[in-house]
Amino acid sequence: MTTTQKTYTQVNGADSSSTAALKLPDPHSIGNLAQIARDALSMVPPAYGCSIFGLPTTWLPPHRRFSEFSLLSPWRPLRAVRYLQHALLPTLPRTPPTFSPPWVNDFFWQPSVILQRPDQYGSYTSFPAEAWFFINGIMTDDAVAQVNAALLAELFHRPITLIQNSTSSLLADLLQCALDKAGWRITEPVTKTLPAIYDALKRPDKTRVVVIAHSQGTIIAAAVLHLLKRLTQPSARRGLAPVAAYAPPEFIYPDDAPLVLSDFAPLTEYEFGKLEIYCFATCANVMTHYRPAAPGRQALPHLEHFGNEHDIVARLGMQAPHAAERGIQIDGARFVRAGAWGHLLSEHYLYPLADMQRQGRRRGGRGDAAPFAPVDAATPLAVPRLDAYLNGGSPD
Repeated sequence: MTTTQKTYTQVNGADSSSTAALKLPDPHSIGNLAQIARDALSMVPPAYGCSIFGLPTTWLPPHRRFSEFSLLSPWRPLRAVRYLQHALLPTLPRTPPTFSPPWVNDFFWQPSVILQRPDQYGSYTSFPAEAWFFINGIMTDDAVAQVNAALLAELFHRPITLIQNSTSSLLADLLQCALDKAGWRITEPVTKTLPAIYDALKRPDKTRVVVIAHSQGTIIAAAVLHLLKRLTQPSARRGLAPVAAYAPPEFIYPDDAPLVLSDFAPLTEYEFGKLEIYCFATCANVMTHYRPAAPGRQALPHLEHFGNEHDIVARLGMQAPHAAERGIQIDGARFVRAGAWGHLLSEHYLYPLADMQRQGRRRGGRGDAAPFAPVDAATPLAVPRLDAYLNGGSPD
């Protein structure tokens, strides 16, 4: 058994005797959060820059069209400068006021917004029975989020609802991560994300709701999943569809009002069963099924996690060295790319997936897990379900 397999066996609870003897920590304590971070930083070698940006040999141009490194193109210098502004200058994650000019708002307010990305042919109406969402990660502004969403649309041939968790600077983003990861409060991105996914689950014309999350987006997805589980009632009855909303040309910011779960009608198990969540570099503390799998019955919802072996962010969650001792609980199939460095979604996750799984224009993947591999025998799937969606394919 490899070192990686030993780590995941412990996370998945295969070593039940040792896990039972452990006294789980308070998941809401600052000390436990600090221990998780310290464990992640204990990687060997401690090449933290490579863990985020990949090996130096990959930094040099030319870069692929939707690589995050393409944002540094010398032919678009203003885009690069604007990204540095968003990443370095602290802002508030709130809807900007109406009394100041837009260029001032950009320096002080960066709220999460919800945008639509068409499929590879520019259509917003393909796959009408499905709703696809993308929740981006830390240090992402509109340019990076659009690059990631464009690659997802090109890979899976679906229109994407982009829930753009706008960066408010590195320190502010890390604070949001800590608040959601430890369950201290519901942050602004979660407040914007829950209603959008909830409405898709309630619509009777949608049979599948797919959420792809990356980095901080996995923490947001875990918080949303927790709230959706609280809203779900054990019933096969289908609910009524919400009233459709048609946005006028004037941009509509998502509601900043705090979430009150009693404002939402309960979800039935049928509605909740539409949900599928695919996480890259999962760094949440807790992401568990509403209903575990049983003979002849699938788990709800469907969860899959993908991580590069040397991604330091994934080591905060799905690859945490001492997950059981830190109270980290992550359900679903886990797949790791052995020996791989880097944390960027397009450059280090989606492009390697495409290189190994796409077969020209043929729908679906090749039928194996490459470039990722199941972490151990406890992983319930040998092949990621996500691969079946490539080039407009379907698991069905």
